Amino acid sequence: MTGSLPLREAGLAAIAQRLTSTLSDVVVERARRAPVDLDTDTIPRLILRGEEWQADETEEPGLTHYRLAFSVTGFVSAATDLAAEQALCLLHAQLVEALAGWTPSTPGLGDVAEQGAEFSLYDSDASALPAGEFLARFSMLAIGPSGGPWAS
Repeated sequence: MTGSLPLREAGLAAIAQRLTSTLSDVVVERARRAPVDLDTDTIPRLILRGEEWQADETEEPGLTHYRLAFSVTGFVSAATDLAAEQALCLLHAQLVEALAGWTPSTPGLGDVAEQGAEFSLYDSDASALPAGEFLARFSMLAIGPSGGPWAS
């Protein structure tokens, strides 16, 4: 093993740290499987999940370019339906501002790019509170030596 941490984990950890430090009034979690409970969980909340990991060895001799896809689900609630939709837009904008174009300081990790997002307000039969969520998708470039997907 040439590095201390797999590049994928280094990327996800850097993203979580960036969100925690930039959005101090928002709860940030990684890899949560349980559904968010609007009645008991602190809102607003972001959940970070790693997704696809693709390798390309054709970009540079001796190096592998990895593309880490990840998603962030944001949850909000408010006093009215309109306020919930506005809160979704605001939280998404804050997320994009925190991540898009940001480059982590960990060697081998590159810029984060936004890929798209889906927004959803909950129907009244699904939630007593005016609330909703978005699912935003991003990707990050990670470069490591061929055969060595480790962060140094």
